[in-house]
Amino acid sequence: MQLKGRGELESSPVVANSSMNRERQLSGPNSYGRDLNVDVLDLLLARAQVAQPAAWLDLCCGSGRALLQAVEELARRGDGQQATIVGVDLVPFFCSLDPGASEPRLLTANLETWSPDQAFDLITCVHGLHYVGDKLGLLRRAAGWLRPGGILLAHLDLANVRLEQGASAARRVTAALRRAGAVYAGRGKCRALGR
Repeated sequence: MQLKGRGELESSPVVANSSMNRERQLSGPNSYGRDLNVDVLDLLLARAQVAQPAAWLDLCCGSGRALLQAVEELARRGDGQQATIVGVDLVPFFCSLDPGASEPRLLTANLETWSPDQAFDLITCVHGLHYVGDKLGLLRRAAGWLRPGGILLAHLDLANVRLEQGASAARRVTAALRRAGAVYAGRGKCRALGR
């Protein structure tokens, strides 16, 4: 199988598709809650008891709709100052924000080269690793962006991780994740615990 180079992958129609995985909600049928089996707001508010403000980074955030919903829900609850929310996506098809809104921060960047300027309590990547060439490299780097005790939640389909000769790397990757202190929950979900 011939792998695409980074430039070719970035400009492929699959990666730049403005409708695929871009409308995910914070909760409900097509949501972070359902896909990650956690309540992101509950995690953020629990972390806000440890670090103020708590910080959430969403990799491959799509339109940023769920992040905007999180900001709105935190403001409705009166907890708006307790969280910093950042989303990063390769293409800038973001929801429109109110002029002057500081949250969420929505950034356009290539995740293979981008690094944040802060640490986070929660990092998520829902189905986004499908569109990243070096999936394991991004997970390793993202784990380093966590605050102590932070959590990284990502979908990792081990069927998409192959050795150079084309054989499955699933067993090796699962073992390496365990050694690193991460949990691979199967069904494409990887949960890495913070340092």
